[in-house]
Amino acid sequence: MRKVDLKKTFQKYFPWHYDPLKENTNDCPALGNLDLEYNSIVDFVLGLCEKQNPKNNGRGWSYYFKNGRVRHDVISKRPESFQKMFDTWLKTGWNHDNSCFYEFHDNELGEYYPVIMEAYEKMFGKLKNKQLRVFVKPPMTALGLHCDTYNSYARKHGVEQKQIFRAFTVMEDWQWGHYNLIGNEVLHQYRAGECYQINPNIFHLSGNMGFNPMITMNLTGVRHE
Repeated sequence: MRKVDLKKTFQKYFPWHYDPLKENTNDCPALGNLDLEYNSIVDFVLGLCEKQNPKNNGRGWSYYFKNGRVRHDVISKRPESFQKMFDTWLKTGWNHDNSCFYEFHDNELGEYYPVIMEAYEKMFGKLKNKQLRVFVKPPMTALGLHCDTYNSYARKHGVEQKQIFRAFTVMEDWQWGHYNLIGNEVLHQYRAGECYQINPNIFHLSGNMGFNPMITMNLTGVRHE
């Protein structure tokens, strides 16, 4: 089993500043608590899971597979930085079984979508080009170590990377086996509604080694000056 030198492998593509033995809270800014009644939203989202197959929903990791095989034609069109990450993921054990999860977008959340967006904009102000994503990771699945460049979002909306704001929100109190890492900061024993900013080019991951689904959401947008 070979080891990966993260700095040597990725410093060409992403600014490298990490020291695994030091805290760096600048990588994981806490944004406060999003005020929502989460129990009913969680129940609704779990109901949606009965109508979706995470291995062929065409979202997240599953987008890069067809009939269980890697879509190299799609990956070859992505930036070199992504291709390097994808190659490393495959070589270190990511696969179609352990890295696919449920994902729901915007109005798929039905009557809860405007409720969630109202809470976010009350907290962060009006947002342009809003994009809401809710993720459900079944036990023993993960979104492994990676960086978000926001290149696709920037191209789609004609904005610069530095303008893009993303808030990561946990939707249930912390449970044993639920694991999130942003930069050097491990999110642990959190309360439902806690929000953290995910800046571009910061390594992070999310994994469920517990017994219950792990439910989180991301809001991406451009905040008004």
